[in-house]
Amino acid sequence: MRIDEVGDYRSTVEPLLPLSEASVVQVQPGPPPTNLSVFSSDKISVLGVHHHAASIGIVVTKPECFSFMWWDGQQDCMINGETAQNTVLYSQGAHDGFHAVGGARRTMGIAVRRKDLIGTVAALGGIGPEDVLLNQTALELPAEAAARFRTGIDFCLKQSLEHGMHEAPGVDAKNQSEAIFGLLVDAYLCSTRKKLRKYRGDPPEKIVRLAEERFFASQGAPVSLADLCIAAGVSQATLYRAFQSVCDMPPLAYFHKRRLTDARRVLMKLPAKRGNVKQAAYSAGLTELGRFSVEYRQLFGETPLATLNRKNAEN
Repeated sequence: MRIDEVGDYRSTVEPLLPLSEASVVQVQPGPPPTNLSVFSSDKISVLGVHHHAASIGIVVTKPECFSFMWWDGQQDCMINGETAQNTVLYSQGAHDGFHAVGGARRTMGIAVRRKDLIGTVAALGGIGPEDVLLNQTALELPAEAAARFRTGIDFCLKQSLEHGMHEAPGVDAKNQSEAIFGLLVDAYLCSTRKKLRKYRGDPPEKIVRLAEERFFASQGAPVSLADLCIAAGVSQATLYRAFQSVCDMPPLAYFHKRRLTDARRVLMKLPAKRGNVKQAAYSAGLTELGRFSVEYRQLFGETPLATLNRKNAEN
């Protein structure tokens, strides 16, 4: 599947990919992400996104799967608190997924069943499955291997998208799936695996996820710093450090941007009726409508009403 313009990829990819969550939080003015590419089979799934403004991409993989991510772009990007490099294939490690924060960039994620990856790596490496430890944060590749991996994935995706294999799976789709899986295994085997950082307490990524779960549970109701600290089991100072490391901003600022992005997602689905701007704002927990309109325009370059009317005109 290829979509040339998408404002939020949550509803598009979750039915297709083995994900518990897939969303983007826009944090600086600019156009929404576009050029979404999805390949999905019973063995491997790929999600590619072009981000055209500074944003935080969040992907949470289902427990039976394991995921990897890489990055391309001229602007800096962090993946799970690590400064991204284009010769590194980042794995979810001991986490449940990824937080990728940065400016304009291209990110690509790959999810595969854990048992398939462990079994294949063990067989090719001549070791037992119990010796395959999927707890590293990054796979550092030689420059030539990194280029070969990226070129191979891009070629496979291009072939699958040109033939519409996501809609009519068959022998060719199976071949592309096996090819992508083979590229991933080759990259894993030829990489230098970087071990997880050690922390005296929970790593920043886990603290952020626990705080996010508290935010989701609020269903639009106000959430205080004290609420987030209790949910994550940390002090306010530790909470701030975790969000600065993973999201590059304080926790309440991050969640406010998330509410604005959620309101935009709702506006893009509602019909152009009177009162629907208020409905979208309230559904995201934004009750000060005047402030909402000003901040929305600053972030997305148009008023909430303009988004509502434009999406309905396009449909």
